[in-house]
Formats: sequence, structure tokens, C-alpha cells
Amino acid sequence: MRPVPVIGVVTGGSAADRADSRPAGASINHPAIALLGLVTIVAYGSWYYAFGVLLDPIRLDTGWSEAGLAASFSIGSVAVGFGAIFGGRLLDRLGSRSVLLLGGSGGGAALLVTSTSGNIALFTASSAVAMGFLGGFGFYHATMATAVRINPTSPAKAIAVLTIWGAFASVVYLPMTASLVERFEWRITIRILAVVVLVAFGIAAVLVPRAERAAQPPIEPRDAGVTATGRQVPLRAVLAATVATPQRRAFTAAVALGGIAMSTVLVYQVPTMTAAGLPLTTAATLAGVRGFAQTGGRIPLTPIVNRLGSGGALILAFVAIAVGGGLLAFSGTVAVGLVFAVITGFGIGAFSPLQGITAEELFERETLGATMGSYSTVLMVAGATGPALAGLLADLSGDRRVVSLVIVVAAGAAAGFAVRLRSGRR
Repeated sequence: MRPVPVIGVVTGGSAADRADSRPAGASINHPAIALLGLVTIVAYGSWYYAFGVLLDPIRLDTGWSEAGLAASFSIGSVAVGFGAIFGGRLLDRLGSRSVLLLGGSGGGAALLVTSTSGNIALFTASSAVAMGFLGGFGFYHATMATAVRINPTSPAKAIAVLTIWGAFASVVYLPMTASLVERFEWRITIRILAVVVLVAFGIAAVLVPRAERAAQPPIEPRDAGVTATGRQVPLRAVLAATVATPQRRAFTAAVALGGIAMSTVLVYQVPTMTAAGLPLTTAATLAGVRGFAQTGGRIPLTPIVNRLGSGGALILAFVAIAVGGGLLAFSGTVAVGLVFAVITGFGIGAFSPLQGITAEELFERETLGATMGSYSTVLMVAGATGPALAGLLADLSGDRRVVSLVIVVAAGAAAGFAVRLRSGRR
């Protein structure tokens, strides 16, 4: 089925037309993808992943409530969501250098402030700002869109390779953060993470190719609000396009629910395993294995999509997350924790690139940065409710295993919307 053109966006052909014209076996710019992969690892690892390891050390040292700390992460997730819109738009206008410089300097500085916090209000505000910069300017919506523009003849391959790099965020940051916080303490650990942010984003800003902005083809006024002058499509039109058709509405709902499930896993995988009886280092290592297992959802993704379509692959990913979420409640042994890591890793690993692949199929490339930024907003804002709800339920029940219910219900509902997406595209 040919994708419906995005409302108010006109380009040099639909996604289907572009796919037909791509040369088979086209190569990609691996050094540039490696730099974008480094940014992705650092952006996700420095707080989005590290927070779950730091949660208990911070709580025990400060006496701040679990619900309050979980809420701080949720507020940061909302900041990422709104930052993603701005970051995606800025990427469309100015290219990657400005985005990377802002993300690294803002995120690194805010983490340094977070490490000095003497009360939960300052901690919440500064960590939210850090997440907003790191996520808004360094998460997949930014690095995927840049990778596509650097590799216009092989967008799916570029996304797949980039997300294989990104899978190492958990592998590197979860055990590294656990080791640092046990050797030093949480404040020094955050300062080390901040320095890494400043260095990694700075290197990428200098070395990533600057010719990645989308080419502007001749414009034909096909839809309402489009002029022959080629003026930039208003952001409201890009946002409206995410719910303009039944397929896009189903995709938007699936991304939102998937965000709830995924964010709850990322924040509570380590605390839940430690509450079930595993030592912190063991739990963090298994969580790192879960991150590495994301490659199991990415390396074979092309044949999976070829066989099932992007909608069918999304269904498979969400079912895996739901099953893994159920196993998390019983992860007090290494064996169960390992099964949780492998299954959930596959699901989350497939979900991340499938967002980019599906968006690239449903929407036009010239506003891909803003469109993917919009979906990052959906993912993060909706996802913010997961850890907040899980923290509240954990405080009320006194049992962290209840967080599994949030994961299972959200992922199961996301799978249902993915079924509707797949059915609507046949």
C-alpha cells in the first residue's frame, strides 16, 4: 500500500517511490554512523539508563522518597518529549552540528548541577533539564534522521546499523554506572557521566559530515497550506499528520503505549531485580545483557520486516516486551533474569528501529527530523506515566514486583494497535 502523503508536506516522491529507486546493496558511511552511534550511546546511557542504577543509592543516601525520585525521571521524560520537537525542527533547519553542540553542552552542564543537588526540587529540575537536552538533541529521532540524510540511498540499512551501535548504551552504561557508584558515590558518578557527555557530543559535532540536510526538491502545491514558494511546513501540520489517517493513528497509539512499557522496564529493571534478591552489580550486569540482547532484535530485523512487514514486526516486538515484563516479577535468580534480559532485549531492540522504519514508510523525508521528533515526544511524554505510576504502586504496595503489571498491560495494548496498523496497510 502506498503511504498517504503527509498533510501540508510536499516532496520529490512518496516513500514507496523512493524505495523503488534505491540501488540494491548501496553502501553507507560507516564512520559517520559510528560517530552518531557514539552520540546515541552517551545520550541514552548518561541518564535515561543510568538512573535506574542510581535510584537506590540516591534514595538511601538522601532519604528522598521512591515516588518522588521516579516522578523526577517522569518529568525529565516529558522534557525530552518537548525537547525532541525543537531538536527535530532545528535539525531540519540547521543540520546536526548545532543540535549536537546544544545537546552536549546543555546536557553536560545540567548533569553537573544535578550532582550538587541538596534537595529533591533542585535534583528534579536539573535532571529534567539534562534529560531534555540529551534526549531532545541526541536520541534516535535526531541521530536516525541524520543517518538517513547522510545515507539517502540506504535509509533502512543506515537506521539498522545505527541502532546496533545504540544497543550498546545499556551494555556500557548499566554495569559501568554500578561499578562507579559502588567505588565512589552517586554524586561523583554523575560528574563523570557529565564529562563524558561533553567530550562525546563535542567530538561528534566536529566530525559528523555537515552535508546531511535534506535537499529541497521542486515543490508542487498538492495539499492545503502548501505554496509554490517552498516555505517550510508549519509544525502544527507535521503534528496533525501523525493522526491524519487510521494507519498513522494506530502507529501513534502503539508508540505511546510502547513508550510506557519501555520506560518502566528501563527505570525498574535493576531495582526490581535487586528487590527480588539479586546484588546490585549482578542486576546491573543482567540489565546490560538486556541491552546487548537488543542486537537480537536489530541484526535480523531486515528479514523479519521482509517477512512480516513493519506492522507484523511491531506486533512481535510488543509481545516480547509483555512476556519479558511478566518475567521481571520473578527475576530473583540469575536464570530467570537472563531469560527476562534476552526476551525483553529482543522486543525493545526491535521496537526502536521499527519506529524509524515505519515513520520513513508513512511520512515524507523532507520533514523526517520534525516527524521523528514528534514521535519521540509521543514516546517520552506517554512513557513518563509508566515510571511515575510504577513508583506510586511500589510505595503503596511495598512490593516492586507490581511494576510488571504496568509493563504487561501497556505492551499488550501496544500490540493490539500494531495489529490495527498492519491490517490497515494490507
